[in-house]
Amino acid sequence: MKYIEVTAWGNGKKHLLPLNKIVDFSFEDKYTTLSLSSSSYLNVIETKEQIEELLSWHGAKIVSTQLIDQYQEEYSATYEHGADFWADASNDNDLPF
Repeated sequence: MKYIEVTAWGNGKKHLLPLNKIVDFSFEDKYTTLSLSSSSYLNVIETKEQIEELLSWHGAKIVSTQLIDQYQEEYSATYEHGADFWADASNDNDLPF
C-alpha cells in the first residue's frame, strides 16, 4: 500500500494516509483539506505543490477535468480517424492509444 505523510493544520501531528483512501483535495490559502473514503477529512499544512510532489513519488498525480479537456483537444487534433476520442474509446474495441 502506498502512503503519504502529511502534517495536521491545527496540532502539527504527522499522519500517514494511504493513497487509495484519499478521495478529494481542497486547496485553501492557509491549509489543504483531504477528504477520505471514510467520509472524514483532515486539514493539513501542505500546499498544492507539496501534495503534488508527494504524489509524484508514487507515480500519481492530480487529474482535473480541465486537464482531460485539454488532452482531448490535443489528441483530437492529431487523431488519425478524425472521430471523437471519447466515442471511440467507449467502443468494445481496443483503445486508440
